[in-house]
Amino acid sequence: MCSKSSGKKNLVVAVVGVTNAGKSTIINAVVGEKVSIVSHRVQTTRRVIRGVAIVGAAQVMFLDTPGFCSASTPLEKVLLENFRGSYKGADWILLVMDATARSHQQNIKFVERTKKSGISIAVVINKIDAVRKESILEIVNSLAGYEHIKKVFMISALLDDGIDDLKQFLEEVALDGPWLYDEEQTTDSTIHFRLAEITREKVFARLKKELPYSIYVETELFRESEKKATVYQSIVTLKDSQKGIVLGRNGMMIKAIKSDAIADMIAMLKKKVTLKLFVKVRERWTEKREHLQDAGII
Repeated sequence: MCSKSSGKKNLVVAVVGVTNAGKSTIINAVVGEKVSIVSHRVQTTRRVIRGVAIVGAAQVMFLDTPGFCSASTPLEKVLLENFRGSYKGADWILLVMDATARSHQQNIKFVERTKKSGISIAVVINKIDAVRKESILEIVNSLAGYEHIKKVFMISALLDDGIDDLKQFLEEVALDGPWLYDEEQTTDSTIHFRLAEITREKVFARLKKELPYSIYVETELFRESEKKATVYQSIVTLKDSQKGIVLGRNGMMIKAIKSDAIADMIAMLKKKVTLKLFVKVRERWTEKREHLQDAGII
């Protein structure tokens, strides 16, 4: 933590929305590096992750929240608790809406629920490159009449279209005050957590629908020197059949996951990386608090 001289500004922004609306992609685009993993799998983001961006004179702290969800399983109940507590201390809410979605009912429900919260909302309509203008206008019209919605942006995070306008707005609404993080810091997540998230992203990318989202990755050891780093990790599954899916035939799947993860780790750490990757089975881990803590969810 550090303080900066006068003339600085800061802003805390909670980024909310349904699963796959593009919340993490937008945060990564503004921050300028990947601080939150991206996947088409539901509930990829399981806890509130803070990304830190310098936008002109302002330091903006993004809270990347779990997507809107129902709560039927113990894991989903924890995710819902994480979400509900995520935006209450924010200066602004950034509601990300997927322009390609068939329904925006969950978004409208959230807008209704926050009318008396005292927190202003800026709406980002994302993926505008994939729909007709008429569809975008329908979304804009559905937001009319809500006084706490102060701004609406049209963005394609994938194409980096509209990100600069969003940055300028965030600097304008930032509050006078010191920067809360060092200038070089882009997240408050630990190195162990970030490395685990890299591998979890690669598991989802490789296995797609073959594996339930109820897996996690645990960084058990991280050791580095000036030129190289060694990482020991375990991919934790719920049962033996899932372990077999992760390993793949003759261990080919876990080798591919490992190769993908190493590439991102090298990009993040800027040094040679040795990754030792294992698979463990922890039955019913989603129902046990100590394992939810190991997974970084609570």
